[in-house]
Amino acid sequence: MKNPHRAFETIFLISEIVIIILYLCFTEYSDGVHPSAFSTNAAGLNAANKVQTFYPIFQDVHVMIFIGFGFLMVFLKTHSWTSVGFNFLIAAYVL
Repeated sequence: MKNPHRAFETIFLISEIVIIILYLCFTEYSDGVHPSAFSTNAAGLNAANKVQTFYPIFQDVHVMIFIGFGFLMVFLKTHSWTSVGFNFLIAAYVL
C-alpha cells in the first residue's frame, strides 16, 4: 500500500521548485540593491539608516508569523501541536 503522505510531499516539493524558477525568471532588482551602492557615501549612510530603522520591525513581524499564529491555534483540540507545524510549513513555503 502506498503512503498517502508521499503524494502531498511530492506536490509540495514540485510546487516549491516551480515557484523558485518563476521567481528567478521574472524578478529584477534595481541598481540600489547592488553591494557597491552601499559604499560610504551619502546613499550608503541612508541605506544603513533604513536597515537600522526597519529591521527590528521586520523581526517583530516574523516572530508574530512563525510563533504567534502557530501558538494561537494550539488551543484547537483536533490539531494541538500540529497547528504549529502547519504554521511553520506554510510560512516557509511562502517565504
